Amino acid sequence: MNYQVVCFGEILFDIVDGVSKPGGAPFNVAYHLKQASVSSFLISSVGNDAYGEDLLNVLKTWGLDTKGIAISDSHKTGEAIVKKGEDGQPEYDLVYPVAWDYIPWREEYIPVIDNGSAFVFGSLSSRNPESYDTLKECLKYSSLNVFDINIRPPHFDQLVLEYLLDKTHILKLNDTELTLLSQWYGSKEGEEKVRVASIRERFNIDEVIVTKGAEGASYYSNEIELHRAAIKIKVADTIGSGDAFLAGFLSKRLDKSSTIEESFFEGIQKGAYVASQYGACPSYKEYSEILR
Repeated sequence: MNYQVVCFGEILFDIVDGVSKPGGAPFNVAYHLKQASVSSFLISSVGNDAYGEDLLNVLKTWGLDTKGIAISDSHKTGEAIVKKGEDGQPEYDLVYPVAWDYIPWREEYIPVIDNGSAFVFGSLSSRNPESYDTLKECLKYSSLNVFDINIRPPHFDQLVLEYLLDKTHILKLNDTELTLLSQWYGSKEGEEKVRVASIRERFNIDEVIVTKGAEGASYYSNEIELHRAAIKIKVADTIGSGDAFLAGFLSKRLDKSSTIEESFFEGIQKGAYVASQYGACPSYKEYSEILR
């Protein structure tokens, strides 16, 4: 596939039960795109430390470009302490400040973004002014903006989210994030489709995907509305499953020969597979066996 997706934001190590695993939503999306034969370009920053070196080595091992990864001498590589919440979903204690809070702008990003098929970003990368300024600069040159909103309290600001939503063409969010946005821009009591419509209309967003864990996912645009139940699998952990969903969806969505239904189901499959494995970026060797 002759597509390149630019992924902007945090790359870090998830610390799960004392074990360090590479992670961060843009990092995960880039990995899963690679598994679908879609190239990606990561824009982020790591520290000049052992963790930073490890992340760069992992990217090289996966065959991913590291030219967009700055190396900081003044801030350490990011870490996220991951714990399981009361609802069984992962909770993240994101260390602050770290290298990805200071992603520098480079003029050389302009042609990469301008020629990219999509630009993927989240809200975490806006928690510090330097990375937020770089993100805003990136958005001047992108043509298909994919906002995986990824709200992690307390690392968000309503006015910042409004700015980013105004730049969004495809929005991916989970049901909890939909409830939060609905409190601000509609009614959290209404039907999902009504709440989504209110957000789409306010920010002129073309497509919205709502992921709902074991309840599946929904897709909304002017032309089509889709709902699919989750694939029944034995859950190992859900870390990175939303990122895999997005990568799976985009891998088909960018291919004009694929339908939205096919793109949506590809996301469902990839998300389910990753939830059946441990870690955000598992091997795909068992993919066909788990989901057949």
